[in-house]
Amino acid sequence: MHDVTQIIDLRQPEPLTVVYGGGGAVGIAWHVAVIDAMEQLGLPVRTAPSIGTSAGSWACGAARLGLGFDEFAALGDFDVPNRRRGALEAMAREVFGDARPTRIWISAVAVRSLRRHLLDGRRHDLADLVAASSAVPGVFAPHRVGSRDYIDGGVRSMASADQAPPAALMVASLPIGGPLFGPVGRTFERVTRNAMARWRSRHGGATVVVRPDARFAAAVGRHPRGLMDTALAREVYPLAYDAAARHLERRLTDLEMRGVALTRS
Repeated sequence: MHDVTQIIDLRQPEPLTVVYGGGGAVGIAWHVAVIDAMEQLGLPVRTAPSIGTSAGSWACGAARLGLGFDEFAALGDFDVPNRRRGALEAMAREVFGDARPTRIWISAVAVRSLRRHLLDGRRHDLADLVAASSAVPGVFAPHRVGSRDYIDGGVRSMASADQAPPAALMVASLPIGGPLFGPVGRTFERVTRNAMARWRSRHGGATVVVRPDARFAAAVGRHPRGLMDTALAREVYPLAYDAAARHLERRLTDLEMRGVALTRS
């Protein structure tokens, strides 16, 4: 059964679309590093349509609003578990205010149906969408958007890559993938790569996965609780940027040598 309630339908293919997966405070640092690397390499990441899940929902706002990791680090450590209603929204509103950025979609799962919803950034405050998408069950309370309560979008899909709009290039930023958390990271990456294969068969664009390397994984460690450590996130940002920039430069050069026309400034 198809589990998503909204299909993104843009009239014209885009030069770039980006999907950002889940991963806590460390995941936000990873995404900001990937965004900075893409911008440095000339990709139009600040205007690209994007889908964010959990930590990736914060990344959508960072890319569109031009925010760096300092804005997120200023929030301090996430106090978890925190099941107080509105706690996540209050943190998100400190960063995003009442912004409603266009051309972003945030993945969240409806509590009653457990169906994945792609919530449009034009129709709700980004702070509400971020709170809904980041509400990890048992860690944060569900968050209400409109008439529904939502929980973390990663319950159904860590990146929703299959739902990305058509583009010449899709970049999937996966904080949990590759060597991070061993079998868990590899499983999340495999599921996302399968979703990207479905996207390629539908739209014909090229795809690039950007996920942690061994140095980043070693710095984060093996316990998932470390993902919520803002101080650790600040420390691993340079490693994330180095890994993302090196990998993206190699992959973009390879794609261009194979005749893929990419938009780079």
